[in-house]
Amino acid sequence: MKKIFTLIIAAITFGLTAKAQTFHVPENYVLKEKGDYAKYEEDVIKGIDWLQDTPWALEEQKRMETSSFLLKWMQGSPSVSIEVNASVAKMTEKNPQLIMIFMGGYTKYALQNKTAFDKNKANLAGVKAAVDKYSLETDHKNNSLLNKLVKIDKEGKLRDWIASDFYKTK
Repeated sequence: MKKIFTLIIAAITFGLTAKAQTFHVPENYVLKEKGDYAKYEEDVIKGIDWLQDTPWALEEQKRMETSSFLLKWMQGSPSVSIEVNASVAKMTEKNPQLIMIFMGGYTKYALQNKTAFDKNKANLAGVKAAVDKYSLETDHKNNSLLNKLVKIDKEGKLRDWIASDFYKTK
């Protein structure tokens, strides 16, 4: 039994490490003109996925470089505009790494739904990404709102919370 458990842990660790190595931050990227942003959309999605899938304890330098690239892209992108409201601030206050996860989920939704963009669905994607990451990270700091959202998500009612409470949290 102990050997099986050890093999499972090794397989999971190898899988996470292999997946974590699949994204490379673009080198010498240029984000000055409108057209520059479209060139990097695929890299943006890959970077968002990499941050979501890579445990906080791994590859700190790459996480900082990836976050920096994504933040620069998000700040100047003509196609994505993210509003960080009080709910997002409350969700991320104790785990600041989650702000990039929220913005990543929002951005990924926006890029994949350009013609049928819906702000509530984009916020749902961002919140869901933050909830999932919070649940997976064992060294997260306890957050009462996220604990509540984990339960709401398990009940399949996260969309309802977005519609009723996301814009009201103070």
